[in-house]
Amino acid sequence: MSEDAAAGRPGHTTEMTTGSSRLEAAEVRVWHAGIDLLAQHPAIEARAFARLGAADLARYGRFRHDIDRRMFLLGRAMARVLVGRALGRPPLAWTWREGPRGRPEVGDPGSAVRFNVAHSAGLVVCALVHGREVGVDAEHLDRRPPESAVVERYCSPDEIADIRAWGDAWCDRFLVYWTLKEAYLKARGLGIAVPLAEISFTVRSETDAAIAFRGSLAGTDDRWAFTLARPTPRHLVAVAASTSDGDRPAVAFHELDASMLEGL
Repeated sequence: MSEDAAAGRPGHTTEMTTGSSRLEAAEVRVWHAGIDLLAQHPAIEARAFARLGAADLARYGRFRHDIDRRMFLLGRAMARVLVGRALGRPPLAWTWREGPRGRPEVGDPGSAVRFNVAHSAGLVVCALVHGREVGVDAEHLDRRPPESAVVERYCSPDEIADIRAWGDAWCDRFLVYWTLKEAYLKARGLGIAVPLAEISFTVRSETDAAIAFRGSLAGTDDRWAFTLARPTPRHLVAVAASTSDGDRPAVAFHELDASMLEGL
C-alpha cells in the first residue's frame, strides 16, 4: 500500500495507453485526456466539431470560454469513439440519449454498455462499463476553496470531522468527498436536490471508500464500489460503479492516445 493510500489520500493508479475494445462486466475502463490533445491535432478537432449534431452545436455555442468549448468537444469525441469500440460499431453508428438529469446513455435497445463523462480545468474523463451503472467526476485541486457553509451543507457530521482534521489541507479532503458524491449521483442520474449531507462516505484508501445513507435516505442500496485517482498531479477523479451482483469490478485508467480519435 502506498503512503497516500495508507493515509486515506487518493494516489496514482497504473495508467495504460492501450486496451482491447471488449468490455467485461468485471471491469471499469476510465479514459482521460487533456484538451491540449486537440490543440496539437487540429485535424482531429475539426473532425470532432464536424460530427456534432444540432443540439450539441447549440450547447457548444453557449460556452463563453475556449477551454469549456474544447472540454465539451473532446468529451463528445471520446465518448463517441470509446462507446463505439465497446459496441463494435463506428463512432456515429449508435444513439446518444440524455437520460435522467442529463445522464448520457446508449439509446440502442438491449445495449448493456453504460458510460459517463466528466471534465474539469482542461481534463476530460470518460468511464465505461458493461452490465452495471457507472458515474465519474473530476475536480481541479487548485480551484478556489469553498465557503465553510458549503462543507456544512453538503457533508455528513463524520465527513465534516474528518475534513477539519486535515488542517490546512482541508480543501483537498473536501474535494475527495465532493467527487465521490458527484460520481454516485451521476451514476444514479440524480441531481444535487438530493440531501448530500445524508450521503456519507468513509474513505480508507484510494480503492476503499464505503457509502452509507442517513436520515431520509436511510435504507438506500449501498452496494457500490468507489475508486479515487489522480490522472494528473492536480486533478482528482472519482469513479462509482454499482455492485448489485456482489462483485467489485476492477478499475483501469488509460491515457487516451490521439490516434484513437482518428476514426471520427
